[in-house]
Amino acid sequence: MSATFTTPPDGSNEASLAAAAETLRAGGVIVYPTETVYGIGADAFNAAAVNRVQEVKGRTNAKPILVIVRSMDMIRGLVAEVPSAGELLMKHFWPGPLTLVFKAKPGLPRGLTQGSGTIGVRIPSSPLCLRLLDLCACPITSTSANLTGMPVQETVMEISRVLGGAIDLYLDGGALSGGVPSTVVDVSTDHPKILRTGALPLTRLQEIIPFTKSG
Repeated sequence: MSATFTTPPDGSNEASLAAAAETLRAGGVIVYPTETVYGIGADAFNAAAVNRVQEVKGRTNAKPILVIVRSMDMIRGLVAEVPSAGELLMKHFWPGPLTLVFKAKPGLPRGLTQGSGTIGVRIPSSPLCLRLLDLCACPITSTSANLTGMPVQETVMEISRVLGGAIDLYLDGGALSGGVPSTVVDVSTDHPKILRTGALPLTRLQEIIPFTKSG
């Protein structure tokens, strides 16, 4: 049976976040609020937990899973290298709703990369997410809390009606009215590419680096 804990967006409910962190360390799967949308979280280094996230989403296609991190130390455990374009974007937009796709470090759970050789990472600006990362001391998966192809819901009540007991713990941070996921930029090659438009406007990215639009 799933547990539900309430917490304000500032992450000040330490007991709720500690319960969520314990669930993550034990290989469980949670739903938690970010600064953009609710995400499905698991320890990104736990292959079985990552596979559960794919199952919860109902994914039949080989789509990689994005990850949130707390620090450069966590990033070094995930990525093979940080190119200059990545460093520049990190400097200007992290913490924030920008996911950067890097060359992946060998040995990561296949559910994260799906054989792509790359991994999407970001440092969030949400105080709640940052504190959760501190407490669990591991990178956390950050795919939207919905079934694949279905709308993204704004409240835990709506999400739990769909995902139900497939989630071990829900962190209820109230309604997230934005409903727009992070912008995704691939910096794994010499030519940075926009893979997904999102919460960070493209005009702001254009002020920093030249890029191409995927598709």
